Amino acid sequence: MADILLKKIPYTFKDPSLLDTRSFIGGKWVDASNGDKFAVLDPSDNEQICHVADLGRDETRQAIEAARSAFTKYRKTTARDRRWLMRRWADLIKEAKDDLAAICTLELGKPYTESLVTVKYGTDFLDWFEGAIERQYGETIPAAKGENRIFTIRQPQGVVAAITPWNSPVAMVTRKVGAAIAAGNTVVCKPAPETPLCAIAVAKLFERAGGPPGVLNIVTSSTEKSKLVGEEMTQNPLVKHLSFTGSTAVGRYLHAECAKSFKKTSMELGGNAPFIVFEDANLEKAAEGLISSKFRSSGQTCVCANRIFVHRSVMDRFATVLATKLASTFRYGSVWDKNVNFGPLYSARAFDKIHAQLDDALAHGAKLHADQTDQSQTGQVGHNDLGPNFYAPRIITHATKDMRFMREETFGPLAFLVPFETDDEAIALANGTSAGLASYFFTENISRVWHVSEELESGMVGVRVGLISACEQPFGGIKDSGVGREGGKDALDEYTEIKSITVGI
Repeated sequence: MADILLKKIPYTFKDPSLLDTRSFIGGKWVDASNGDKFAVLDPSDNEQICHVADLGRDETRQAIEAARSAFTKYRKTTARDRRWLMRRWADLIKEAKDDLAAICTLELGKPYTESLVTVKYGTDFLDWFEGAIERQYGETIPAAKGENRIFTIRQPQGVVAAITPWNSPVAMVTRKVGAAIAAGNTVVCKPAPETPLCAIAVAKLFERAGGPPGVLNIVTSSTEKSKLVGEEMTQNPLVKHLSFTGSTAVGRYLHAECAKSFKKTSMELGGNAPFIVFEDANLEKAAEGLISSKFRSSGQTCVCANRIFVHRSVMDRFATVLATKLASTFRYGSVWDKNVNFGPLYSARAFDKIHAQLDDALAHGAKLHADQTDQSQTGQVGHNDLGPNFYAPRIITHATKDMRFMREETFGPLAFLVPFETDDEAIALANGTSAGLASYFFTENISRVWHVSEELESGMVGVRVGLISACEQPFGGIKDSGVGREGGKDALDEYTEIKSITVGI
């Protein structure tokens, strides 16, 4: 570990071998063939953590070929054997949860207590997939005529390419990779350049669980080489399915490239989630729900509330309740302090983006909530010791639909409150975006619950709740937020093909 980490941290690893900077191809831990490496930074101070193998197109092709070779045997593994592989893998991750959380905190800047939650969320998916493996059923179909009998079976697709994001570096690997492997496929996974260490550690535990060589491969690459890796994944005919979580722009490019060879895709893309507070809402619960949705992970999740529509008659009261609860919810300090539950943004680029959104809103008439006007626009007064990427939660009132935040995902702890008058106006504002991942609303009217739930144009709706992500739930969106579902009973189906077999009697 001393040879890997370039900085000291206030944590002692129980299993230092989980920290590695190499990629994993065909059951072997490898560096780039040309020796290239890239730096991974700690968002809490922008210091270098380590240098990780920077692989390119040739190594990606090798990983795909290793996965294809492994698939010829792994596809014949019984459901029971795959189930026990998932069980052992999940158990090892649970045993290593403290170290995995430390790695997550190190490379993502997430407070350690929050990192533990992220690791738990990741193992939830493996637990769910393990139970689903032996419930991958076919069906029998009555023949319309003749003496035929028709039945279907589900078979794995082959090599799955998975590109995972930085904002949940354990769970996003287990959610994609776990489902694909549980269904009988082999995987080449490219983690985000910002957070490769968690994926490497999870792969180490897969290897220790008895995962056959080549079934899981990890290809790490820098931002500069990521396009080359993506090109190989989309163009290589051995890849049958590409799963991606990230921006809509990149997802659209990958989806188009995969279409050229008719690869199946799963795309979990950008969100611009509306959060509606109706006049009859329980404002205390609505504020709690908004804090859970908007400010979790410092506002850096794809299902975060982004556009907050509040009925004009309760706007002032709701803003006051929200500010009061916000002040008592989060504790700031070192991300290694177990009492801290709010951390920095993942990069200076993220900081600059939300600062620009706040500047735009204030320039066009929006106002900081009354109890926050003594802070600078950057939100850092009194928190300068928390690092260059720390951004305090902010509530912005008098926001309008013409401001920048309405058109682009914030991905940070800014809560823009926009007033509305009628249900129809709220629904129109909510649906007035090309994104369609998640939506939220609070009301006590049961008729409105059904009506608004059905009218909102999103793949997921939270009614009187601010947290909607769960392993048993089909997770995904519509419109520009992607295609396919992850989690739930549909997760393994995404990675199988249905074969119809007709038998003459």
